[in-house]
Amino acid sequence: MSLTQRFLQHRWYASTTQALFAEVCATQPDKVAIIFQGEKITYRALQERVNQLSQGLISLGVGKGDVVSVLPSPTPEFACLYFATLQLGAVINPLNLLWGILEFQGVLPRNNPKVIVTVDHYGDRDYIRTLTESISDLQIEGGRVSSATVPALTHMVSLSRQQQRHDGFLDFSDLERRGADWQQSTFDALIEASSPTDIQFMCQTSGTTGLSKTALWDHRPPLATAYFCARNLCYQPEDSYINLRPFYHNSGLCGLNLSLTLTGSTLHLMEQFRPEEALKIIDQYKVTATFGFDSHWQGLFRVPGFADHDFTISKAVLAGEPRSYDLVKQMCPEGATINNLYAQTENGPLVSLGEHDCMDYRIKKYTHGRPLSGVEVVIKDPETGERVVSGQAGEICYRSPFLFRGYHRQEEETRQSFDNEGYFHSGDYGTFDNGYITFLGRLGGVLKTGGENVSTVRVNNLLLELFDDTFDDVKAIGVPDEYWGSKIVAFVRPRPGHTLLSTPDIRAACKGFMAIYEIPQEFFDWEGAWPVTAEGKIDFRQLDQEARSRLGLDK
Repeated sequence: MSLTQRFLQHRWYASTTQALFAEVCATQPDKVAIIFQGEKITYRALQERVNQLSQGLISLGVGKGDVVSVLPSPTPEFACLYFATLQLGAVINPLNLLWGILEFQGVLPRNNPKVIVTVDHYGDRDYIRTLTESISDLQIEGGRVSSATVPALTHMVSLSRQQQRHDGFLDFSDLERRGADWQQSTFDALIEASSPTDIQFMCQTSGTTGLSKTALWDHRPPLATAYFCARNLCYQPEDSYINLRPFYHNSGLCGLNLSLTLTGSTLHLMEQFRPEEALKIIDQYKVTATFGFDSHWQGLFRVPGFADHDFTISKAVLAGEPRSYDLVKQMCPEGATINNLYAQTENGPLVSLGEHDCMDYRIKKYTHGRPLSGVEVVIKDPETGERVVSGQAGEICYRSPFLFRGYHRQEEETRQSFDNEGYFHSGDYGTFDNGYITFLGRLGGVLKTGGENVSTVRVNNLLLELFDDTFDDVKAIGVPDEYWGSKIVAFVRPRPGHTLLSTPDIRAACKGFMAIYEIPQEFFDWEGAWPVTAEGKIDFRQLDQEARSRLGLDK
């Protein structure tokens, strides 16, 4: 069956992830599915490794509905484990490698996995130690484990790139060997018995408002994300995709499903995002598509000798600010499709996406696209809950056929997330105007200054529009102030050859263009790349500390 036929028959909505994956592997067994560190893995070999891992999980007692929590590196082993878990009807639960002990202690008892599979080291972190310290009552009995706080837990598995073994952890290679006697008929029957409405995904929210919540997905949320990305990018089986994101992040899972589940294209994996390595892969293999945050595009562009590489990315999805659109447009070949998105874990995660055939530059740059087909969006006043007029900012709320099925074992949090009209309250601030969503930041990132609500994202956008010739980038933040409540300050990275004007001169230029309360009280010069977290997002805590230092608030 061709990709066009699969799309026209809405197979992405009517099938399961494992059924679509098996179909792709069967129809093109000799095509390269994954390239990692020079190794090419065909779809036939990939399916065989998935089957072997599925059988290995069966030997550990894993079956339909059991939870397999993973701390994954973006490598072929964890790509195989993803599909192997789903193939059994079990529930896959990626956990964030950036978490500390407190997060694991809060989430693991709630999710109650039967098996935990982890990379042993990633960067400078020891996950064997982190997990054993997080499960304080962990008991090791031969090849099994137990815990009263995580009562379903029976096994822990470790993947070591350095071939190290760890007490209490089954080695990943041993898990694979346990499944050597797999039978295709076993998995054919399991796939046949699966349904697209089965809950098989536990996906963690970002935890920006407290401990990460566990969102429950059936197959439709992640497959809808892959489908609409493919449709709006005009992504085809002949394309290839380079994954820049971790597998514990929903954008990493999107890369898996877009490439291996839906379209049958080739997926390029990197163990960690290294801009120089990514550029070489893109150049060598003429990779055509990817997804990235601001920091990924900045990292790629700032590699010395970037212009000497053949940057063949012609289909790009962005999660960033308007300045990134111009940067990516500059980086990519003429005529490239560049789509902004708005996404949340609770909608699998895509809510809206730009369109390949949109001809309006300002819409492509400044908005985050149209809602997915079937997704209803309204903007409501965060304080009253009433709908606001078109174009006015407020909380983004939506109803969707791709919504999550609630937060696991958090019934009250689930209930409070929906209003009496059935709209999910996103906690995000933005506008919905002429059919397009513009995300303006988390409600927690909307400052109350002088009694007015101000979005720092909007401030950034306005400053970059006003000072397009002299400002390379801007990051506005709020710092405590006795008079204003929050005082807006802005870090500015000038364009090469320009120096930053004084704060009074910049403020004077802003008057009449920006609302008085939106104009930052202070402007600070910034050189070089923005500080980023290990996840690749802007480190606003570091910017806050720097602002406090420059304002003398730390004294």
